[in-house]
Order: sequence, then structure tokens, then C-alpha cells
Amino acid sequence: MMSAAGRSIGRIAGYALLVFLVLALVGPSPSMADKPKSLAVAIIGDLTGPYASVVGPMAPGCEDAVKYVNEKLGGIDGVKMELLVKDNTGKAALGIQQYEELINMKPKPLFFGVPHTPTAEALREKVLRDEAIGFFPSSIDDLYPQGNTYGFYALYAGMTATAVRWVKDNWKEERNPRIAIITWDQAYGRAPLIPEFFDYCKKIGVDIVAQELFGVRDVDLTTHLTRIKAQKPDWLLTNCTGSGPVAIMRAAKELGMKTKLLNTVGGGWGTMRLDPALFEGCVSVLHNISYDNETHPGVKLVKQYLKENNRSIKEQTNFYIIGWQYILMIHKVVQSAAAKVGWDKLDTAAIKAELNTLTNWEPLDGIVKVTYTEKKRSSPWLVVYKIEGGKLVPAGGLGGEGKFVEAPDMTPENFR
Repeated sequence: MMSAAGRSIGRIAGYALLVFLVLALVGPSPSMADKPKSLAVAIIGDLTGPYASVVGPMAPGCEDAVKYVNEKLGGIDGVKMELLVKDNTGKAALGIQQYEELINMKPKPLFFGVPHTPTAEALREKVLRDEAIGFFPSSIDDLYPQGNTYGFYALYAGMTATAVRWVKDNWKEERNPRIAIITWDQAYGRAPLIPEFFDYCKKIGVDIVAQELFGVRDVDLTTHLTRIKAQKPDWLLTNCTGSGPVAIMRAAKELGMKTKLLNTVGGGWGTMRLDPALFEGCVSVLHNISYDNETHPGVKLVKQYLKENNRSIKEQTNFYIIGWQYILMIHKVVQSAAAKVGWDKLDTAAIKAELNTLTNWEPLDGIVKVTYTEKKRSSPWLVVYKIEGGKLVPAGGLGGEGKFVEAPDMTPENFR
């Protein structure tokens, strides 16, 4: 007869065999089997061309944020992020070629960050066709009709509307403030010049007294500013970056104009540092908390990574923060979508469901604030800054308290 000990061992062996057979039939758990080894995300931007001083730092921002996600957060539910970077040198045709190379990889990147408006406009329909997600600048043609693209920040027209609203809200004279537009003659520069913006200016009592367009590589704008000067504007308004605002303010200075410049994201640190004295008193409307707010926890963290990764002062721009925003947003929406539908069913529809319900999301203790909906593909939250002593500080007055304000809705009626 078998001993009690033998019978016990036999029962244990039987149970083990049963478990083995069940696992063999069922296979590994979906949470393990269906996860990819990594998740590829791409960026196609101007790292060395005319936009580079401002948008180029998005690439190192993405690199540092990927490191943070992979090392500090354990990836996305254990899946590591892999970053693919392409430099289009500010040329849309090259950016389109680079996109085709990336989208034909196996596996293809699911996300494309494109901080170059002309390239982004050309890719809006392509990411929809290829079932990818685009994080793009915020021109109408980048984001509408609604498809698979989302804006880094408010519509450019919403940014310029926020700037003129700040001027109007703090205006002390009985007459309307007079604003002259001078901006790049290309997709990014012209992005705010839509009927909704001009209608808004009329509605609140701001007079647009001039419109001048110039080329991206133009450096002498004295002819343009001479015509503008004759209209006696109180403010200049632009939507350009780097060399563009420098050319505007140098021409204004040469003509003895004391008029200051209102700008959007292109008026951040990358532009200001090209000639800080030139921009003293100018106003920039940005979508993030200022680097010069040294007590903010999110600012402290990104500065820590800038230092740890030996980044120079040139990387300290708003687009470095956009790099973090892009990567942390992917982490958030992919993790949430995968938890609901499973990694095996993760697709653009599941991810868009998360993006379209993203409400007042404030990563890194609110270094940015983001809201999207099915209809509105750009986030309305902005901060109005003034340049003082080489720093971007709260502009002051109503709407200039250094807190997020909601931009006027510039979405064209047919897309609302």
C-alpha cells in the first residue's frame, strides 16, 4: 500500500498537472501576451532651420520626458517608450518625406509630434488615412475638419485674441486701442488672420489699422514699418518666431518707434534671448507656466532634467515643455485606453476617446493646462506675460495675473 506521504505527493503532482494543462489550453494572460515590447512615438520638427531657436528644443524635451517615463514611471503599464526624431530643417517637403519613412516602419509609430505648421498642415489627412495620432501646432488647417490631430495649445487666432483682449481690458483712454499686424507670409504667420479674429476685434472695440506680411528670411522691414508708423498704432501684433520678431523690433527701433510687440508662442524664451533689450516691455501669450517662476514644482522638475542631461540655456524654451507635454499626454491616454480595451484592442478610436474627454489636465503640477473635446481640438488655456529684464513675468492688470485664462473661441462656425 502507498504511504500517506506518497498519496500526498501524488495529489500535489496531480494538481500541478491540472494547472499545467489549463495554462496550456488558455495560454499566457492577455496582460502579458498582448503588450508590445515598446511603443514608438515620433517627432518631425525644425531642429536646425529658421524655427530652430524656438521649436528645436521640443526634441530634447521629448528625450528627457521619455527617460522620465521609462525610468521613473515604469513605462506605460510596463511598456517602454521609444522616441524617433527627424529634422526637417523647416522644409515641409522634407517633413512629408520623413513621415512616409516613419509610417512604413514595422511597427509604425502611433503618434507624431510635428512642431512645424506647414508640415503639419500637409500631414493632417495623412495621419487620418494611416490611423495615427498627430500632435500639431494650432492653425485651423492643422486641426480641422476634426480627424486624428490635436493642438499643442490654443488656436493661434485664440492666442492673438487673448493678447488684444488683455490690451482692451487694461486700456485707459476713451478711444479704441489701435493695433497693427505684421507677421510672416506663410501658414504659421498667417494662421491668426481669420474672419473670427477680426470680428472679435470689432466686437470688443479694438481697431486693426494695418496688415503687413513679410518673408521668413527677410531681415530689413523698414519699408513695412514705415507704412505701419503712419497709422500711429499703439501696439504691433505678430505670429512668428526667432528672426521674425527680431527683424520687426529692429526696424521699429531704427524708425524711432516706441511701440511694443504682442506675440504668441513664438515670443517665448528662444526669441527673447536673441536680443533681450530689444523686447523689453513686449508681451507674449504662452500656454505654460514661466521658467522664471522658480517656486513652481513643475518648473523645478524640468530644470532638474535640463541640468542632469547637460542641456544648454538654448534648450530652455516653451517647446522644451511641449516635448514633456507630448510624452506625458501619450503616457496618460495610452495607459487609460489600454486599461479599458486591452493592449490587443488599442487603436486610434480608443485613444481619441481618451483625448476627447481630457478636461483641465495639469501635468507636472500644472505646468500646462489642457482640455480637448470631440469638437474642439485645441486647448484654450493660456498665460499672458510681459518681458522685463530678460524674464517672462506676469503681464499685470486684468487677465495678466500669471494664471491660466481661457482664450476666446476662434473655431470657425462650420467646425463647432
